[in-house]
Amino acid sequence: MNPSNVPATSMEARMAALKGRFIEDTLLQTSELERLAGRLAEPGDKAEVRQEIGQIAHRLAGRAGIFDFSALTPRASELEHFVLSHRSDADLRDLAETIVPEIRRVILGDEAGCHVPEGPSDGPRSDGS
Repeated sequence: MNPSNVPATSMEARMAALKGRFIEDTLLQTSELERLAGRLAEPGDKAEVRQEIGQIAHRLAGRAGIFDFSALTPRASELEHFVLSHRSDADLRDLAETIVPEIRRVILGDEAGCHVPEGPSDGPRSDGS
């Protein structure tokens, strides 16, 4: 038994359920990131859109490591910092559109051929994107 006197299998089942929920939520959030990135190309004030992107990125950066998706944390943090640094809407849109497929590949377990950098990107990655 673990320190809380809950059988390990019960804890494992709870963690598996929470991980499944995290995966579902993250896939929904990546769709929302795509939608928001598209809105950055539209005319008008983008403050609310940028704030929503930052909130999604912040949550993902904080929760990813808990569920063994720590490879996502640096990229989600990069996206959040991009929002906070007031970079251009076009640059933010480009970064969001680059990160969304990376998130999906990692979350869905298809990491073959997916390069998720360890830190902020300084330009094109070795895979040409």
